[in-house]
Amino acid sequence: MEKGVHMKLIIAKNFIDCSLEHARYRPQMGIVVEKGRIREAAPLSELNLLLQDGSIEKTDAGDAYVMPGMIDAHLHLCFDSSANPVTALEQESSGMSLLRMAAAARTELESGVTTVRDCGAKGLGILDLKLAAESGLADSPDIIACGPPITITGGHCHFLGMEADSFHDVQKAVRLLCKHPVDFIKVMVSGGNMTPGSNSLINQYEKAILEMIAYEAHSRGKLVAGHIHTTAGIANAVDAGFDTIEHCSFKDPAGKQGISYSRELAARIAEKRISVCPAFGKAYLLPPEEGAPLPERISEWRQFQDSRFETTRAMYEEGVNIIAGTDAGCKYSYFHEFHLTLKILHEKVGMSLEDVLLSATSRAAQAIHAPSGGMVKAGQKADLLFTDGNPLQDLGALGRVVHVMKNGKLVR
Repeated sequence: MEKGVHMKLIIAKNFIDCSLEHARYRPQMGIVVEKGRIREAAPLSELNLLLQDGSIEKTDAGDAYVMPGMIDAHLHLCFDSSANPVTALEQESSGMSLLRMAAAARTELESGVTTVRDCGAKGLGILDLKLAAESGLADSPDIIACGPPITITGGHCHFLGMEADSFHDVQKAVRLLCKHPVDFIKVMVSGGNMTPGSNSLINQYEKAILEMIAYEAHSRGKLVAGHIHTTAGIANAVDAGFDTIEHCSFKDPAGKQGISYSRELAARIAEKRISVCPAFGKAYLLPPEEGAPLPERISEWRQFQDSRFETTRAMYEEGVNIIAGTDAGCKYSYFHEFHLTLKILHEKVGMSLEDVLLSATSRAAQAIHAPSGGMVKAGQKADLLFTDGNPLQDLGALGRVVHVMKNGKLVR
């Protein structure tokens, strides 16, 4: 395959078509790429004139399966996936952090991920990387960025740099982030697990503040994502009109084993078309001694892992739109292992292979307003993944990447 061809026809003997409703195998397809976008995707039998046109570069995908590039809807490019990513970040200069983020983005791209949603970075350097990617200065997935998430003073991920407590301070923070501008607003509605001193059972903001955040962001055309572990926090965010809920753990100290799942609340999430990103990374496949984000979390981690699978399965069965995200950058969750997240959604949560693929393509694109659209159709970016094997039969094929195309150019 050659890079940078003005117009080309990709001959895909094996094609996986991902619409919002279905992921289907379609044999003998042709994909016409022009100026970085899909001009046409149709059966080869309908493209005879193009097949006979000697001026068009033709690329035969051979036995590889061709599908849309994948979307990682929750990661942190500023973290290094080490045992202590927060400590590593705090010891790093802003210049080194930017270089690290660029390397992480490139790793995601080479693994078949052509769009990432960064759910929390230190400062606004992520916007420089986003601009570099859009300008062609860096090989990178499309980056959808929130910059630093809004949190209370000393709250979860306070070290990323956007602490705000009062109604008016939070309002100012939202407006400031939109000014720069970020792509969406991320709010730490509850405490978290990786920040020393933070308590994931505590709600950091009351409902009135969440309603204000949604109003301020939506009036400026921005989506709102909420990091939420508590059942009460989830309910408040649903009432406030948040667009996505990250983690969505249904924690409650008064509940059985610290969990209080509400089927009624899950039904409201589905009814309001709020998408949930569980953000299951490799840490969820590791024993507690390895996977727990902090030493003080080890004793509770196995129970927490199992409860997360159970509540996510219940939401899926209730019709909630589950989208795939790795939480890559956090402890032992690596940027090249997106396929492991999809394995978790299938094997631990019980999602069908078809729904898993859609959670990483078209449905994720719709949920986070990804520019790629997560589909292979006319007008969309020519972001394609070529795999060794059929992912509708074997998700492991997504870890056997043959080629990756971004904006019509081969990057792997």
